[in-house]
Amino acid sequence: MEHAVLWERLEQVLDPELDESIVRLGFVHALERDGEAVRVVLRLPTYWCSPNFAYLMADGVRRALSTHPGIRRVHVEVADHFASDVLSQGVSAGRSFRELFPDEAEEDLDELRQRFLLKGYLSRLLVLIQALHQAGASDSDLVAARLGALERDGDTAWLSTAQGRRGPIRGRIVERYLTRRAELGLPVTPEAPLLLRPNGAPLTADRFAEELRRLRATVVNLRASTALCEALLASRRQWWQDTEREVCR
Repeated sequence: MEHAVLWERLEQVLDPELDESIVRLGFVHALERDGEAVRVVLRLPTYWCSPNFAYLMADGVRRALSTHPGIRRVHVEVADHFASDVLSQGVSAGRSFRELFPDEAEEDLDELRQRFLLKGYLSRLLVLIQALHQAGASDSDLVAARLGALERDGDTAWLSTAQGRRGPIRGRIVERYLTRRAELGLPVTPEAPLLLRPNGAPLTADRFAEELRRLRATVVNLRASTALCEALLASRRQWWQDTEREVCR
C-alpha cells in the first residue's frame, strides 16, 4: 500500500515537453524504499536527452517524494545518459540546474517550466473542446458556458447548456484541464468562462475557428513528439534486454 502511494506521487511528475506522466511514458525503471530512503531510477528515451529536461524530471521526482511522510532521503539515478553522474549526484543533493550546468543555463528553469505549462494547457484545452464537441456541444454552447456548467460524477462529466446536458465525457479530461488552469493562476470559480486563453481572456465566437486551428497545430506537434519518444524508449528497452541476455550467458 505504501509503495502504491509513492507510485501515485511519481504519476504527478510530468515530462515537461510532452505534458505526460513519466510513469505512463515508461521513464521510471525502478522505485525502491529502504526505511527513510527512496531510490528511483529513470531511463529516458535517448542518451542525449537535453540536460534541462532531464533535470526537470529528476528534480520533480525528488520534490514529489521528499515531502512524503517518513521519507528523509531521495536518491534519483538518471541511468544511461551522457550526464548521468552529474544529474544523479547533483539532483539527489538538491543542487540547482545552474550549479550543475553553468554553461547550459542560458534560460532560467522557472521560465522553461512556465513555457511548457502553457504548451500543456493548450493541449488540454483542445482535448476538452474536442470531447465536448463529440458529446454534442456546439461552438456557441462552449463560448457561452461557465465552469459551473460542468457536472462531474466519478470519472464521468457533462456540460449543462440551454438545450440540455451534453455528454458524457471522461472526468479525467476535465480534471487535467482544471488542474493546469489552477497551476497557471487562471480562475477556476463556477462563474468563470469555461474556455480561456492562457492570458485569461475568454475564447470568443468570432475567433473560435481560428483559435481551434492554432490549438490543433500545437497539439499535432506535441503528439508527434510523444510518439517519437515512446518509439525511442521502446528501442532502448529492447537493447537493454538484449544486453542483459548476453551478460547472463
